[in-house]
Order: sequence, then structure tokens, then C-alpha cells
Amino acid sequence: MRSFSQRISAFRESPTRKIDQMRERLKKENRDVILLSTGQPSVPPPMEVREALREALKVNSMNLYAYTPSQGVYEAREAISRDLKQLGQLDVPPEQIVLTAGGQAGMFSTLATIVEPGDEVVLMDPTYFGYRPLLDYFGAVVKTVVTELDAGFHPDIEVLKETVSRRTKALVVVSPDNPTGRTLRVETAKAIADLAQDYGFWIITDEAYKTLIYEGSHVYMYRFAPDHTISINTFSKDPAIPGWRLGYVYGPPDVVPKIKLVNEEMVYCPPSFAQYMVAVYLNSEVRLRYVSEVVEIYRRKRDAAVAALRKYLPKARFVPPAGAMFIFVDLSSYIKNGEAFAEMLLEKYGVAVVPGSYFSETYRSAVRVSFVTETIERIEEGVRRMGNAVT
Repeated sequence: MRSFSQRISAFRESPTRKIDQMRERLKKENRDVILLSTGQPSVPPPMEVREALREALKVNSMNLYAYTPSQGVYEAREAISRDLKQLGQLDVPPEQIVLTAGGQAGMFSTLATIVEPGDEVVLMDPTYFGYRPLLDYFGAVVKTVVTELDAGFHPDIEVLKETVSRRTKALVVVSPDNPTGRTLRVETAKAIADLAQDYGFWIITDEAYKTLIYEGSHVYMYRFAPDHTISINTFSKDPAIPGWRLGYVYGPPDVVPKIKLVNEEMVYCPPSFAQYMVAVYLNSEVRLRYVSEVVEIYRRKRDAAVAALRKYLPKARFVPPAGAMFIFVDLSSYIKNGEAFAEMLLEKYGVAVVPGSYFSETYRSAVRVSFVTETIERIEEGVRRMGNAVT
């Protein structure tokens, strides 16, 4: 059995935190940095919801400041249940929803609940960098399915069939994807559901960006395999409260109470004020209008980033994302080491991107470009500087 110090070595500092530290140093040197690195929303929550919170703060009560039930306040879970019904036609009662202190806590609680040392867990490559360190910490055996850029980063069903087995404990799929912006196809979702039912493994579906869709629509894995699907969600992207740390997990009635117990031991209860805010937001008339407006703003920024990449980095290979906040850019025609390039780009050109190696063992000459935080003008300027950096 590995010692705690051996297990904790699986963790490494988040790339965005490292970039933040470098940016702070450059800021002290009075250097401006164009942020094409973070998935930080740039549109705040609706003013109507913020006004409601302002009024709530005036009430002389402990409701916004006290402990809440460890599973989350019922009003918020009920609002989430209705939202899932409205958005995805899913019947998920509040009892099958647990609120967590952000999507990351939901991820940790879920993996802690279902993964034992030696269990096989399947990840896509590339995929969100938060999963592998946790799986290493819990002693899982990670198997990867490489998704091809030329195929739009869509998982190959035949490769999936060859990868899973009776030893598979879980398969993780992020859709819309971070870092590629790929959205899951219905036929792929059905194939994964069939495999989960045949082999008896869990599907962990990360839906952090489920409302940020530019083309097509979000496919809910839970619809195809409700007894085998655990879905991780966050309110960091919609309605843009990453600093308030609130997310949720939904799934079958036999597993959600166990996830709740793990989450309770970590944080006792999620932030009460954030829970109240989400209940107001999801129950408000502005909820869908706000999402529509945000998607249109981000679509324009995405299109500007795509145009700039084609202009200043014509040999770069990428797929315009159908959802999420990022473009995964293969720069192998220009560079060999994405990590070294990202460091040089920040130090010499004042542009922050995330190396592809944080998401992939295959695409090590790639970088992830975020298009939501900065203005269109600064996005274009940042990509122009990227072009200069490779010449």
C-alpha cells in the first residue's frame, strides 16, 4: 500500500495557478498580460439576481450565513431538478442531487466513492487535467482513448470497445469538452451507455459547460444509462460564480447518498450564500435569456479567435469548438514543446496560454487558447503575438 506522501505526490499545482503566479510577477514589473489561459467567465450573473441578493443581505437573519444541510438546501436542489427537466427532459428528484463546493469537490467526492486501488478508469486524451491526479491519488489504473484531431476529437466507438473490459470501473467523458470544445454525439453516447450496461461500469459525465453550446445541443448521458451515470456539474460557468464555489452531482439513488457522505466529511456543507443565489437564479425568468445572451457574446469571441488563428498561425491545426470556452491548437508545424513555448510566450510576449501536455500525453506540441476572458481586440492581439513568437 502506498504511503500518504506517495499518494499526495500525484497532485501538482494547477497550470492556471502557475500562470497566475507568473502573471503577478510580470504585473509587478508593470507588464500587461493577455489572458488566453483561463476558463474564467467575463459576463457577471444577471443584474436582477444580484439585486435580489442585495435585498436578501438586508434581512436580519442568519439564513445566508448559517450551516446548511450537507446535501444542500432543498430549495436549490429542487430548482436544479426543475432545470434538468426543462433543459434535458430528465426526471431527477432533489433526493438524487447533492450540492458540492464546486465541480472539483464533486469530482473528488465521486471518485472517492466509487474507485478502489487497482480499478481501471478510462479517460479520453486530451481531457480536463483535473482527473488524472485524483485517479493517481486513489490508486486507479488509467487507460486512455486517444481522440484524433482530424476526427473532431470525437471518441472512436471501436476503440472504446477495445479499451473497456470487465475490469473497467468507470469511464470519464467531458462534454462540451475541456480543452477541445467537442460536444458528444448521440450515437457515441448510446454506444457508451450500451458498453456500461454490458460491462457494469460507471459513466462519469462532466457537464460543466452544458449550457455553453454554439452549434448543436448538449447530450445528457443520464438519459441513456440512468443506473450507470453520475453527472458532475458546476455553477462556475453558468451563472459565472467560480469564486463562490458551488456545483452539484446527480445520479442513481444508491450512489448519491454515499457521495454526499464523502462531501460532508470534506466541507460539511457548500457555501450557503451561493446556494441561495443559485435557487434565485434558476427560478428566475431571466435564466434562459441570460444564457442566450452569454452564448452569443462568447460565440463572437470564438469566431474572432478562430479568424485570428487562421490569419496569424496558418499552419496551426485545430477544430472550431462547438461548445465550452477553449480552442485546442496543435502547433506541431511550428514547435515541439508546448510547455516550453507557453513559458516563453508569457515571458517574452506577455500572452498566457495553457500547454497541451496538461491535457494530453499525445498532443505535446499543442496549447489551449481560451477566448472568453479578454475582449475581441485583445484576443486578436494575443493570437498575433503567438504568430510572432513562432517565426
